[in-house]
Amino acid sequence: MNKKIAVLSLLVTALSYSNDDFFYEEANKGVKLNESVISTTGFETSQRNVTNTVTVITAKDIEEKNYQSVSDALRDVPSVNIIGDPKDPIIDMRGQGTKAAENVQVLIDGISTGSLDSSHGRMPINTVPVENIEKIEVIPGGGAILYGSGTRGGVINIITKSGAGYKGGSVSSEFTSFGTKKGDVSFGTTVGDFGVGINYTKNDYKGFRDGDESDSEFFEGSLKYKIDENQNITLKYSRYDENATSPERLTKEQLSDPTQSGLTSSKDLAMLDVVKDEFNLKYENKINDNLKLDILSFYQESDIETVGTKGSGRIELEDKKVGFKPKLQLKYGENNEIVFGYDFISQEMNRVTGSSTNYNLSDFTKMTNSGFVLNRNRFGKIEFTQGFRYERADYDLKRKDNTRNLDEKITKENYAAEATVNYLYSDTGNVYAKIERGFRSPLPPEMANTQDYSLSKADSETYLTYELGAKDYILGSYVNGAVYYTETDNEIARVAIPGTFYFDYYNIGKTKRYGAELSAEQYFGKLTVRESYALIKTEILESANSKLEGKEISDVPTNKLSLGLSYEVTPKFTVLTETVYTSAYYINDENTGGKQNENVVTNVTFNYNPTETLKLYTGVRNLFNEKYYNSIKSDGKYFDPAAERSFYAGFKYNF
Repeated sequence: MNKKIAVLSLLVTALSYSNDDFFYEEANKGVKLNESVISTTGFETSQRNVTNTVTVITAKDIEEKNYQSVSDALRDVPSVNIIGDPKDPIIDMRGQGTKAAENVQVLIDGISTGSLDSSHGRMPINTVPVENIEKIEVIPGGGAILYGSGTRGGVINIITKSGAGYKGGSVSSEFTSFGTKKGDVSFGTTVGDFGVGINYTKNDYKGFRDGDESDSEFFEGSLKYKIDENQNITLKYSRYDENATSPERLTKEQLSDPTQSGLTSSKDLAMLDVVKDEFNLKYENKINDNLKLDILSFYQESDIETVGTKGSGRIELEDKKVGFKPKLQLKYGENNEIVFGYDFISQEMNRVTGSSTNYNLSDFTKMTNSGFVLNRNRFGKIEFTQGFRYERADYDLKRKDNTRNLDEKITKENYAAEATVNYLYSDTGNVYAKIERGFRSPLPPEMANTQDYSLSKADSETYLTYELGAKDYILGSYVNGAVYYTETDNEIARVAIPGTFYFDYYNIGKTKRYGAELSAEQYFGKLTVRESYALIKTEILESANSKLEGKEISDVPTNKLSLGLSYEVTPKFTVLTETVYTSAYYINDENTGGKQNENVVTNVTFNYNPTETLKLYTGVRNLFNEKYYNSIKSDGKYFDPAAERSFYAGFKYNF
């Protein structure tokens, strides 16, 4: 590892001194602070007024670094940890570990992608092609006021492009040394008051190991109508269709030949089929300079079928979601504003497992009604923010098989609250302190015991987060950082029943998570340098299994460090590197079975723009051929090796 870091340090030095204009570029000052963020208030807010360590991955970043998926782009963010299969990973922030799917909200245009069953029916995160993304906002911690249940780790909002106001299109394609072939076509035009946009992406993915494959298609069409200068309405429809296979994990002996070992026939492959249709209708009205109204309505339908290796564990799942989310922003006084919002979401999941003679049918519905208010007042250089959210969740739980039956209706009520002080001590700097109380209401499957189909004792989790952060330009460097402490009560845990294959859910956990996040960016003429660091410490404070108390939460690296360089060799040729160090971490909550090894992964990209409309690029992923794993089974005996060194090349033509 030290040798690799030394090589990168020499590269930084060489690039720096090869630049005749080695100085901090004043023109870049203020760019980051004026960058707009939507996900913190629901309306555009400048980074200067955001009290989070927000990372914004723009469409320009995605194109320059040639990211191929959402998870690929998120992998470089220090506060984010990617767990599991690269095609369908779990996205973790601030140390949620195995609970990340329930405690990190992934949104697409402000709409949650989560399923009612995170263990069997987790929605793939990579459904939106990167070519169709305007930006990704990553907000570690917080979000309970705007987004409700399950934001302890944070919020990731994937904001897609709109065809309105865009004239022209693009064609792009990429190939990798593993055999992946990807193509994308986008087109948008504006005719009078109508804007139309379409996007089609075909991805024939081939992974590092034989049998690690995916064949997916994505289509989106959008229509935007400009009613007048202050009003518009946008209708979007998208469809994602994927057929994927994944090989089994390997034993330690099989790791000598990781691409083929463990694969003798198609029966050794797990299968995943996903079809997702989504309709969004958004109305925006700037009523006057002080009053804005947004109304978002949506419908999603997802069909997921999974089959385990050897034909085991067949699951058919249908998840439907309909929602209505109006928000009103009112500016009053000189520097004050208040946001009112209401969320209605009705989600139903039907799941069938097993065969016709030994089956399990689940029909779960969760209907949520919630309202929130977020108020901000400014007095001189000090801003005060207060927020409150009330949520009522009504559950309809139906589950049956050959001998057992559950039919119950339950209601859960929860609230979230936030108070923040933000001191704008200079034209570029601010420091803030925040306290947030949030919650996670149980998912429907967590409310039904699997042995006798009785109601479980699982109730809502609650947590308190304390955070202190700052951002500023210091000695020519944009710096953004925070320290935080989160303590969770009544953490929901799944407990296996000894001697059986069944398990129950209880509120038996109490945990703490604390750490620090720091990012910096410097501009030296043609060279841009980015550094970031995340420290995460976790501890299980209380558990029904006393052996867990005092242990670290699994799948949470203590340290994650990244270094990125972008150097403009000529106006048409740019070189970029990104290096991410991830420390070792435990693979189970008992802290036994070994650890995922620490690793340093470096990617290099070469971009060449011979004309204003054509981009050619190539690069190397995992330049130093680092050996590590996507996942290790909790017993420490079976491994899914991550991809070794690979090469890629592609082009993009704009017209």
